[in-house]
Amino acid sequence: MRERYAFTDGDYQRVKNQQIFLKAVLNKVLSPSTLTNPVKVMDLVDKVSPYVSVDSGLKSSTLGALALSLKSVRGSDVISFTLPTLGTGTSADGQSIVLRDDAAIAAISTALSEDTLGAYLKSAGLG
Repeated sequence: MRERYAFTDGDYQRVKNQQIFLKAVLNKVLSPSTLTNPVKVMDLVDKVSPYVSVDSGLKSSTLGALALSLKSVRGSDVISFTLPTLGTGTSADGQSIVLRDDAAIAAISTALSEDTLGAYLKSAGLG
């Protein structure tokens, strides 16, 4: 999922592979057998929490309650997308780079803050 040099579209394929991996993880984690079992939820929180940076006031019990509240959510309910870009270019030191689309990123930020991301993704053909 980290490989990019083997693909003609490099970073773009790597992102697609990472999204496939995360979807598989979500399908496993968001299964009823996990989310309806408090022991499995707490085990999952214990295993994942060392790798997640959060607000110092966030407690594992809060994360556990959040996980339980997601018991009806499935991996197929989750939409992933890649931030829009302006294509590729070359950095000052000759590296191939992906050029960000600041206007699209700002629009996504606004949609997130206004809780309209779903509508934005549909209108932009991203979701």
